[in-house]
Amino acid sequence: MKLKTLLLRLLLSVLSLVVFNEFVVYYIVLLKCQWPSKPAPVNGLEPVNVMLLADTHLLGPVRGHWFDKLRREWQMHRAFQSAVTLFQPEAVFILGDVFDEGNWVNQKEFDNYVDRFRKLFHTPRGVALHSIVGNHDIGFHYATRPNLVQRFGDQFNNTGVSLISLRGVNFVAINSIAMEGDGCYLCEKAEKELRTIESIFKCGRGIGQCKDVPKLEEYSRPIVMQHFPMYRESDKECREHDSPQVDLYRERWEVLSKESTDLIGDLLNPRLAFSGHSHHYCHVVKNRIQIEEYTLPSFSWRNKQNPSFLLARISLKEHTISRCRMPEENTIVTIYLVGGILILLVCTLKVSGLIGQLWSFFCRGRKDYKKLTK
Repeated sequence: MKLKTLLLRLLLSVLSLVVFNEFVVYYIVLLKCQWPSKPAPVNGLEPVNVMLLADTHLLGPVRGHWFDKLRREWQMHRAFQSAVTLFQPEAVFILGDVFDEGNWVNQKEFDNYVDRFRKLFHTPRGVALHSIVGNHDIGFHYATRPNLVQRFGDQFNNTGVSLISLRGVNFVAINSIAMEGDGCYLCEKAEKELRTIESIFKCGRGIGQCKDVPKLEEYSRPIVMQHFPMYRESDKECREHDSPQVDLYRERWEVLSKESTDLIGDLLNPRLAFSGHSHHYCHVVKNRIQIEEYTLPSFSWRNKQNPSFLLARISLKEHTISRCRMPEENTIVTIYLVGGILILLVCTLKVSGLIGQLWSFFCRGRKDYKKLTK
């Protein structure tokens, strides 16, 4: 085998290993997941197909090495784009902490952040992307400032409490940072918005004065989408969880306060809740306000070695959920190591054979030369 042919095969082997690990493996792993069973239509309205993820934590200019940023963001980009291509959801919800340093960066750095986010999490036409605000986006309650809230709101149109209705399925996006209940400008505004949405739901049920109240396409009990989980003491309350250790949760830090949780329950009467923040998966069958809640793990390898996301089919009355696991970082590293060793081993054997051929040719040349000189 010629040296040129050997080098070409080496290059093709390395490229094949990279393409498999950086593109193909995402499809192979995600093909194991599928949409959950489909609830029956209600009033002629088909269920809504929704994809949910949390805590992408795009790295900023302060924390994290450039290679760390490149590696983890490429992983999220390929996992997200592969999932959207395979499952084609109608809407995607990212449940907070879109950025890792959103509360630290200046305006120029924030604009760069948003541009990167748009490229990494681009969705095709017809797929709505909703980003819920988290503490790393605008800071915890004690540290947030009006300009941080304003600029996130300008880009994502969600810094308080908002109602998103899809074919009669009502999602209420809540800013967890505004659920402190201390009467601050942000909290006061959020509570006012909560009460406005309460009026919309009451009118949907035919209760109260509804002259100037926006009309729902169809009334259904809402689904809460927020960054902080509703109050619970720890993950011991989870039917399923993947937290490596179970710690006690602090109100207003790891979970909402009891008062804010009760307020949401009283005003909205929700039927289901989704949250993030903990970076670990948890499924609670009945939380403090007696509804089912899913806390999603981080979507990034930087925070979770085995990230996952949810696929949900939601009708006006029912819902079904599938948890989809993504490639694990250790698996990718192992494939690179094993593949690299095999390529080096084969190349070494091929080079040894090539050296042997050259040596044999050299020896035959010496013998022929001696015969000619005798």
